[in-house]
Amino acid sequence: MMIKHTPALLLALGLTACVGPHDDLQQWMNDTRQAAKANLQQPEPPQLPTPASYTPPINSNMNAFNSARLKMGMQGSNAPDMNRPKEVLENFSLENLLYVGSLSGAGKATSAYVSADNHVYTVKVGNYLGQNYGRITAIHPDKLIITEQVEDTYGEWTQRQVEMPLNEPVSNQN
Repeated sequence: MMIKHTPALLLALGLTACVGPHDDLQQWMNDTRQAAKANLQQPEPPQLPTPASYTPPINSNMNAFNSARLKMGMQGSNAPDMNRPKEVLENFSLENLLYVGSLSGAGKATSAYVSADNHVYTVKVGNYLGQNYGRITAIHPDKLIITEQVEDTYGEWTQRQVEMPLNEPVSNQN
């Protein structure tokens, strides 16, 4: 009976011999840990870029939502005339107006025709249209040239040129 259990006994003894303490392996592990702790370097703090400086615009002491702002801005030299009677086409934005044609005669001023809300209106150079105090400055067969007065962020009135092409609504204002 002993012969049957001998290989199993030898295997068990061989495994227990391998399981014994590995002093050399444990010593190497301890030495490596100590060396790693001795060579530990503190990380350098990150260097942040210098923040960009911000210079706020000159404060005009005007609140954008204050009605007194409009009165103050309209007192400038470029301000539109608020006392003149409004013309019919000033009730429409330029996007809702359509230049449909012009008519010129010998010795007569050129007239242009502008459509709004299924009505056609006759206009000449000097007539107002649009909601930005736009005034017709030139009539060409293919377009109307309009000078608008708009208020900038500082409350000053500036002028800008807008073209209304023939049979096309105004889509991009400069």
